Amino acid sequence: MSPSSVILFMILVAPLILLLIVALFWKKVRTILLVLAIVVASVETYYVMYKQESSLQEWYEHEDIVNAYLEKTYPEDDWVIRYATRSAFSSAGVEVVFIDELEVAYLYIVEDGDVNLVGYSSKEGYENPKRSQ
Repeated sequence: MSPSSVILFMILVAPLILLLIVALFWKKVRTILLVLAIVVASVETYYVMYKQESSLQEWYEHEDIVNAYLEKTYPEDDWVIRYATRSAFSSAGVEVVFIDELEVAYLYIVEDGDVNLVGYSSKEGYENPKRSQ
């Protein structure tokens, strides 16, 4: 067995085997474990759903603020806004790609209502983005 197979077995299969053994021999413990599993799964599901909804709500608010900022700063330009999945700065980072500069993706974050350009990424060989200041 490869090391990854052993790890997968320990994480996924071993707990199931342990629960089956307990369920076969101790009926009272089986009921307690089942109730405990349902409670833990419910709490985890609620937490994950709440956390995701909270994060998306924050991003939508930041998207509106960044969009208003861009309309004021670059009134003649067109752009596309997308969720910044690789942002190390903020989970609500807003990535902007301007139509006249498709080679560059700018990353904006909102802090205390202020919009800040925190960086950009571009295709290899593309230098001096127009809006990098």
